[in-house]
Amino acid sequence: MNNKERGLAPFKRLGMDRFPMWYGADPEFTRNLVNFLGATDEDNALYDILDMDYMTIRPVYSGEPLKKYPDGSVDTIWGVRRNGYYYGMSVSHPMASFETVEQVTGYKFPDPNDFNVDISNEQKNKVQNHCLIGGTWAPFFHDSVELRGMERFFIDMYENPSLANAIVEKCFEFYHELDRRTFENYGDLIDMYFIGNDFGSQRQLLMPPELWRKFYKPYLKKLIGQARSYGCVTAVHSCGSIRSIIPDLLDIGVDAINPIQVNAEQMDPEALVNEFGSDAVFFGGIDENNILMNATPEKVRDETRRIIDILGKHGRYIVAPSHDYLIPEIPAVNVAAMYDEARKYGLGALFS
Repeated sequence: MNNKERGLAPFKRLGMDRFPMWYGADPEFTRNLVNFLGATDEDNALYDILDMDYMTIRPVYSGEPLKKYPDGSVDTIWGVRRNGYYYGMSVSHPMASFETVEQVTGYKFPDPNDFNVDISNEQKNKVQNHCLIGGTWAPFFHDSVELRGMERFFIDMYENPSLANAIVEKCFEFYHELDRRTFENYGDLIDMYFIGNDFGSQRQLLMPPELWRKFYKPYLKKLIGQARSYGCVTAVHSCGSIRSIIPDLLDIGVDAINPIQVNAEQMDPEALVNEFGSDAVFFGGIDENNILMNATPEKVRDETRRIIDILGKHGRYIVAPSHDYLIPEIPAVNVAAMYDEARKYGLGALFS
């Protein structure tokens, strides 16, 4: 079984030799991992040594250089200024003073023409035996609240819903069109459409589920539907407690739920499997906040086996941490132990 076949097996309900594995990290963490493994480079570490099953190719920004400031902050393609560690936080909200839909539609939104959606022959050869993730990350929820400011935007949902919806729609349109161009260009090579919007907090959804269904579900359905029309399986990332909308995600055609933040409320892995295990592929769940960050490698191995036994109960599981972004503070030895144990343990409870 090659990596592509294994990567698709949980979606297709096919037999496999072990559960597939996915990797996502800050570049600094990846350098730490390369050094720990004694690898020659990132590809050698991830695909030769750890044997990851998924590769990702996203559209690449090729427009004018984005403005950088002396304090280290930068402008994004949305005109939002960000600063801080990793991705940083928005420190400006260019639509904060907007009062009308016309002001929204007149704003200078990102242009899909500023992105390169080509794929080289070298990339084609590289991914041919792996499960390829393609399209955009499409974080249109984050973009909509950053443009307006989260508090103001959530108030708009009640007091000025037409303005709130106009912002969401324009953010959605950018990703939908950029995805369309990507699929038109090399959609025959893309196996999975994997996108991310953090709708959950540690305790519950960031907004009432009925507002999520009004403002975000219809657009998410269109993004997922477009990917499915090109034959892709689909996965949605959302940190936090999203139990209340998992039925909605499955309803609109989402195949896999990521990252299964097991220490958030209502995200107990056993309860999720009992309720959704026959319908969803579970993707993640190995605790990053406490286990990968603070435990010994032996404890990491124990937890890896435990989560495989639970989330892999129906044979529909992808091994990954409970977050999409491994940060440099995490010991590389623990992440290496997680993936090594997942390879050795195979299908866990399915074989016992």
